[in-house]
Amino acid sequence: MPPSIPADVAAADMRRLGKAEPLEPYPGRAREPWMCRHIPCQQVIYPNRNNVMNGQGACIWCAPNAPKNPAEARAAMLEHGFIVLMDFLGTGKPWLSQCVAAGHIVAPRYDNVTSRIGGCRFCKRYGPGDPLEAVADMRAVGFRPLEPFKNVASPWLSLCERCEKTSSPRLNNVRNRGECCQHCARYGLDPGAPARLYILSHAAYGAVKIGITGLRTREDRIARFRGRGWTLFAQLDFLTGADAYHVEQSVIRRLRAEGHPVFLSDAQMPIGGYKETFDATFVSVERLLALAEAER
Repeated sequence: MPPSIPADVAAADMRRLGKAEPLEPYPGRAREPWMCRHIPCQQVIYPNRNNVMNGQGACIWCAPNAPKNPAEARAAMLEHGFIVLMDFLGTGKPWLSQCVAAGHIVAPRYDNVTSRIGGCRFCKRYGPGDPLEAVADMRAVGFRPLEPFKNVASPWLSLCERCEKTSSPRLNNVRNRGECCQHCARYGLDPGAPARLYILSHAAYGAVKIGITGLRTREDRIARFRGRGWTLFAQLDFLTGADAYHVEQSVIRRLRAEGHPVFLSDAQMPIGGYKETFDATFVSVERLLALAEAER
């Protein structure tokens, strides 16, 4: 049976509507697969002319619900500014990641990031930051930066103009909490004063957490967590906040090096502390305590 339309017309339709270059003669029927190369992605595809003429698109690899190679998906996320922290679940699923620009822990969707040029929601709200505005915000609460601005989430070496001591506050914390010098703040952790390391668990979240708090601060950090469903498992007292901080960070670094990522999101922990959480399936409260005692 002769083809219903001329082959050159069919080929022109594929190029115009499907952005597909035919690699073999027209099969002669609109519903038969036709080997082509998709011009945008250069993949070899087998669309049929009928679907293309009906607006369904030619390339299965460029479709919104297309299958993705996990390694290629990770690389694409990195190109768009995200380090992924868990296995790929699908193009439309939230994917726990870390923002390269500012270190925020977020869960963007692959299709939003790659097709809509979606970015970190915190950076969109707060910026990684304009350097001039960043310096102005630091000076407004009494800090004089001593090094160039990096981003909103990195420690920024600064001089506190009240106590004339140096510290490294994060611009995010300064903007959210105001005066937060670790040496003279009334609510922060004083590195020279007694402190406590605590270990918590949350049954509903299936999470465990390690944290530190000063013993002379007005805020009862542990009580705040208890009020949000956390249970205290253990606590260790230290002569100084610096000692407690060293142990906490040593434990966290070891577990991250073993491949245990941040487990909860900032949205699940509005009072903060999500970066020190772990999946209780793989990290128990007993393990946290043993590591802390070994580092003490």
